[in-house]
Order: sequence, then structure tokens, then C-alpha cells
Amino acid sequence: MAFWFGVWKDIDREMRELRRRLRRTFEEVSKTLEAEIPALGELMKPLVDIYETPDEVVIVAELPGVKKEDIKIEATEDVLEIRADVKREEEIKEEAYYRRERYYKGFYRRIRLPTPVRPEGAKATYKDGVLTIRLPKAVAEKRHRIEVE
Repeated sequence: MAFWFGVWKDIDREMRELRRRLRRTFEEVSKTLEAEIPALGELMKPLVDIYETPDEVVIVAELPGVKKEDIKIEATEDVLEIRADVKREEEIKEEAYYRRERYYKGFYRRIRLPTPVRPEGAKATYKDGVLTIRLPKAVAEKRHRIEVE
């Protein structure tokens, strides 16, 4: 009987250690994400459609109420980041009535691309709250046969 008690005690100790390690890992990942994007909790994820054509990867994102000047797009060979800020102030002055409201909304989305692209050839258009980004695919290196002399 004492043998089984010792086995369960070891299993319990290992489970506590595993929970401690997992908790520490989640805390570290959370801190890293918060450091990269300080106000991530305040930002919304825009809805996106991603599709490929033979020559390019196309991303269509909904950014309602955003001005073209407030959109920031960054791309690497395999990741695309979209950021946008909407800031408005409304002020109403009437006889014996005064109201002022502020409005802030932000969008952020980081997208891992399905295939490598050439970010320097990217083009973006924005119309009626819809952002369309076209990224040309990176040319795959063709294999070249080398003869042995």
C-alpha cells in the first residue's frame, strides 16, 4: 500500500511542476505580446479575405470609418501588418447647451501570408471602407542541373 502512495505522490509533484511551467510560459508570452503591441486590447481586428492568383496574393480588409491617411501597412516576405486609427471630436454648442464627445477606435491585424511575396512590389487601394492589398509572389528559384566533370 505504501508503494502506491509514493507513486501518487510523485505524480502529484510532477503535475504541479508542469502547471507551474505552463503558467510561467503563458505569462512570458503575454508580456511579449503586450510589449510588441501596447494597446492591443483596445484595437479591433478587421475582417479580411485572403486569396491567391497565379501571380499574387490579395488581401481585402474592411476598415469602416477610416481615412486613407490613417492607414499604415507593413509587409515582409511572409507577414503583413495593417494598422489604422479613427479619431473624431464632436462639439455641439447651442443656447444653454454644450456637448463635446471624443471617439477613438483602432484596427490592427497581423497576417501570416500563405506563400512568400515581394513586398517592394505591393500595391494598395482604399475605397468605401475596403482596403485591397496586392502582393506579387516571390519567384521560386528554378532548379538548375549541374554536371559533374
